[in-house]
Amino acid sequence: MGDLFLKRRENWWVWITWGVLGCIICHYLLIYVSNAWVSLSSPVLLLVMITTWMNFNRRFDFFAALKIFMVVASISVIPLMAEKFNSWEKLIHIAIDSGAVFLCIVLVSIVCAFLARRPKQYY
Repeated sequence: MGDLFLKRRENWWVWITWGVLGCIICHYLLIYVSNAWVSLSSPVLLLVMITTWMNFNRRFDFFAALKIFMVVASISVIPLMAEKFNSWEKLIHIAIDSGAVFLCIVLVSIVCAFLARRPKQYY
């Protein structure tokens, strides 16, 4: 029956480290490329890499993978949000851009968590 009643505990320092790595990559990409949407591609590619590893490992269910992806993505997007908040003149543009980035991160995290989940096991 395997680990039917065993509750797995995640090592969140590993996922925070992946988020910081994505933050550094996003920061350097934002320095070299002035387009904010292009710099958003680095956290998305990081999530895709983690998705392939999770799919290969097959030990994560949907909600555990979604929590992990949301933590990694929210840490990875910090430089992009900091760059958006530098100019306070146009508050409505900041709100719309931040909402669009947040919606993009949530949608990518949901798709990645759906792809990374383990298949149902029938006993």
